[in-house]
Amino acid sequence: MANYLKWGFITIAAVWAAMIGTMAGFAWNIAHMPQRLPEIERPPVQNTNISIETQEKMEGYWTVAVFGVDSREGNLKKSTRSDMQMVFNINLGTGEMRVVSVYRDTYLKLDKKGRYGKINDAYFFGGPTQAVDALTENLDLSIDDYAAFSWKAVAEAINILDGIDVDISHEEFRLINGFITETVESTGIGSHHLKKEGLNHLDGVQAVAYARLRKTDTDFKRTERQREVANLVLKKAREADLATLNRLASTVLPQISTSIGMKDLLPLIKNVRRFHMTESEGFPYKVKDAAIGKVKDYVVPVDMVDSVRHMHQFLFDEEDYEPSETVKEIGKLIKSRVNK
Repeated sequence: MANYLKWGFITIAAVWAAMIGTMAGFAWNIAHMPQRLPEIERPPVQNTNISIETQEKMEGYWTVAVFGVDSREGNLKKSTRSDMQMVFNINLGTGEMRVVSVYRDTYLKLDKKGRYGKINDAYFFGGPTQAVDALTENLDLSIDDYAAFSWKAVAEAINILDGIDVDISHEEFRLINGFITETVESTGIGSHHLKKEGLNHLDGVQAVAYARLRKTDTDFKRTERQREVANLVLKKAREADLATLNRLASTVLPQISTSIGMKDLLPLIKNVRRFHMTESEGFPYKVKDAAIGKVKDYVVPVDMVDSVRHMHQFLFDEEDYEPSETVKEIGKLIKSRVNK
C-alpha cells in the first residue's frame, strides 16, 4: 500500500508538487510510463534529533517535501531559489493529506555549518538535498521523499487538466496580467490577459501567475493562494480520466527532480478517489516582520518552539509534542539576532 501511495502522489506532485501537491493515486498502464526519470539526488535520511517515540509515530505517515523553484532554464539543482516549499503529510491508513507551507522569507537555520537566512536560500546553496535537510532540522521532521519542479511543468500540467476556476479579487486583478506576461516569457507557453476580476477560468500560465502574485499583499496570503490552487488541482486530478492522467505523467515526470525512482513503481495503481486534502496551514504559526543585521524583511517566528509544537499537533494529532533540543537552540539563536 505504501508504494501505491508513493507513486500516486509523486505523479501528481510532479504536477504541482508544492503548489499542487496532489496526493492522488491513479491507474495507468506502465507501458505509457517514461522509461527514464530525471537524475535523482540521494533520498532524505532519518532525523536523529527527534525521539524514538516520535520517529515510530511518524511511520504511519508518508512525509514529502515539495519545492517550486524560480528557474527559467529548468534548473532543479542548486543556484536557484525555491519560490515555495511545502510539506505534505499523508496518513497511510486513511489517505488524508495535510499540508504546511513554509514562508519563503522565514529566518531559519540553513545548513550544518550554522548558517542562517531565508529558508529559500537553502535550496540555492545546496539544491534539494540541503533544502530537505534544513526543513528536517528546523521542523523536527523525518522527511521520506522530495519532489522539485519548475513553473513550466506546473503550467503544462494545469493545461492538461483543462484549467481551474478561481475568484480573482480587485487587487489581484490589478497585478495579475503583468505576471501572466512574465510567465509566458519564462515558460514559452502561450496564454492571454484576464479581462475582468471575479470568477475566471485560468489556464496553466494564468494559474501560475495567480499563485506567484506578490506586492499586492503578504507572503502569508501568497501561500494561501498556492494552497488554494493545490486543492483545486487535486479535485481536477481526482475527476480526470485515464487518458488524461497518462498524458499528464508522460509530460511532467521528465521535468521534475525527485527521490522516488522507478523501483517504487507498480504496474497498476488504482487508488485515485481515496486520497483527499483536508487542511492546510502556514509555518511559522505566529510570526513578525523583523530586521536581522542589514536585512529588514525577514519573517521571524515569534516562538520557534511553540510553532514546531503546533505544527506537530496539526500534522500528526500529537497534543503534547515536546520539540527537540535542536529546535530550542535554533529558537534561542533567532531571538538573540533580531534587531532591537
